Amino acid sequence: MPDKIRVFALGGLDEEGRDCYVVEINDDIFVLDAGMSLPDKTIPGIDSLLPNYTYLINNKNRIKAYIITHGHDEVMGALKYFYSKAPAPIYCTESTARFLTIQARLYSVKVDFKFVVVNPTDQRIIAGRKVNFFQTCHNMSYSFGVAINTDRGNIVYTSDFIVDYTVKDKAYLFDLKGLAKIEEENETFLLMCESKCANLDGYCAPHHRIISKVEKYFSMDKRIFISCFWENVFRISEIIELAKLHHKKIFLYDDYTEKVLAHMQEAHIITIDKDILVSNEDFLRVRKSDLVILILGVGDDIFNEMSNLSMRRNSDKRITLDKDDVFIVASIPTETYEVIATRSIDSLYRTGADVLWLNRKEVTPMHGRKDDIKFFLSFLRPKYYLPVRGSYTNMIENAKLALDMGIGLNHLSVFILDNGMQVLFDEKPRPTIIPNEGSDIDIAPILVDGTGVSTVGAEVIEDRKKLGVDGVVIIASTVSMSKRQIIAGPDCQMRGFVYVKEAEPLLKSVTQIYNEEVNLALMEDVPNFDLAELNIKDKAKRFIKRENGREPLVIVSIIEVE
Repeated sequence: MPDKIRVFALGGLDEEGRDCYVVEINDDIFVLDAGMSLPDKTIPGIDSLLPNYTYLINNKNRIKAYIITHGHDEVMGALKYFYSKAPAPIYCTESTARFLTIQARLYSVKVDFKFVVVNPTDQRIIAGRKVNFFQTCHNMSYSFGVAINTDRGNIVYTSDFIVDYTVKDKAYLFDLKGLAKIEEENETFLLMCESKCANLDGYCAPHHRIISKVEKYFSMDKRIFISCFWENVFRISEIIELAKLHHKKIFLYDDYTEKVLAHMQEAHIITIDKDILVSNEDFLRVRKSDLVILILGVGDDIFNEMSNLSMRRNSDKRITLDKDDVFIVASIPTETYEVIATRSIDSLYRTGADVLWLNRKEVTPMHGRKDDIKFFLSFLRPKYYLPVRGSYTNMIENAKLALDMGIGLNHLSVFILDNGMQVLFDEKPRPTIIPNEGSDIDIAPILVDGTGVSTVGAEVIEDRKKLGVDGVVIIASTVSMSKRQIIAGPDCQMRGFVYVKEAEPLLKSVTQIYNEEVNLALMEDVPNFDLAELNIKDKAKRFIKRENGREPLVIVSIIEVE
């Protein structure tokens, strides 16, 4: 009987980031990536979202390997939070292993990772199966895809990639020879290919490069500020290359930038000659026109820091942005951060500095576009095809490409899944799509809230939205059970939703509602204060909505004493 194969996603389908794909071959589980994503404005107060790892914990004895394809948060950031509860060997490159270790330390998460360090072109035997790695070109160094051998053929996962034959740096080589060897040894049964830029025509290369866009500024006799996301190692390498070419010195803007670059150098991901770096002590000794000030960050932090700099609220008061400077925004925002990025860049323009804002139309993210994806499809000619990693729209675009290629794929062999849906290959002649209703696969995101990690309920998120939009009403008192009366309070406070001059009548009315419900409860033999609190909340909300048109969060407390 051929191998029984089940494939599904715990995260990464119809979303940006949180990539985590499970490949089950008979009783063995292979986990491909375990990433996190950043929240949008609909999830206030949350630091990051993780794939729901309950299934992995419940089946931890069957996990044979975590295969982490590169060192980006969206593919590795979740692993530190649940690895201790579901340990298994982690197959990754040395640089990715260092990033995982450093990141866990930065987030104060204690975890003992068990790494199996591989080269991005290695072949290993895992759980008795041949597993081949092939290097891909991406904006993180030594990224790779993976092919897991089965008796039906290879299951190939591309992870992030572009087709670029012109890269000279070995950290970003596209391993065409390795891919060809894998295809020669065994045909491709299932291809799992990324979709993030499947809506864009042509190849990504050379549109991912910034050198042609910014080099003229490096030849000017001006000081340059340049911002970049720390995860875009390829772009950081371009900036260093340009600085060396034009004999400029690099100053690291803040402690965060300095720490990130130190970690990258320690992991041999980035190489910066000592003579090109300007120490903190020598900052004022270097001529301004010889300086490139590098600002690294993540998420919206980098745009907040840009705003602080433009408004002179940055911590290092020696660094000011003025009309004689150039600011290059190479931290190209995703859709989630476009609003805050636009505000930050507006602030930069107000300084009078020469601002170059690189956008997604000018510089493409290093993800496969239509022709990149067509290359993989035509080269591997899979029997089945599963678009992954990206929005639903782009997954559909990816699927359409496959159907139009003329390589034998059709609507029965190309799958569009949601997180938790499974495609099952067993003894039946055709694969089975299993919906997630009533399944044992929980896909509700795990939310990281400060140092807490949990499935924060929808009610908590709704409460936070109300706090941000309509404010909060807090009312409390102390009641004596022996005297059966309120002995302190009630004290009613309103914050964030009403003008002070309008507050007095609302305060009196809400206080009256509170008194009536508490006194009714005190008249009972066994007062039910839980029910009283619910009644107060309900009546207060309806009253405020009717009188003020707002729906604040209402917090009620009844404190009992003898």
